[in-house]
Amino acid sequence: MLYYAQFDQQGRPDHRTANVTHVITQSCCSDTACVDACPVDAIHPRPDEVAFASAEMLYIDPVSCIDCGACIDVCPVDAIETDLALSSGAREFERINRMWFEVAPEAVETVAPGPGA
Repeated sequence: MLYYAQFDQQGRPDHRTANVTHVITQSCCSDTACVDACPVDAIHPRPDEVAFASAEMLYIDPVSCIDCGACIDVCPVDAIETDLALSSGAREFERINRMWFEVAPEAVETVAPGPGA
């Protein structure tokens, strides 16, 4: 299912209204196999992004996700589920994934390479 988000007054995708089709849950170990598997760069923070060192987990951008499921197969701890497969206890992670992109857009800025890189 491909979902197009509504846009806010500045013309940016509104993450609050986007359908969350895949969700990373609390069992995330921040292994980046899912980041590498995602064909549309929907999982953040990546290791080269500012927020990676301090992030508690990884998050799926509901606006960018194309619902392909490539991330599910490579997750070593089975932390990624479809929205339809979420248990009632894991439902809060739909909101957590969505809101990370809403409140921390600067977190997906990349880290500048150090001297000599």
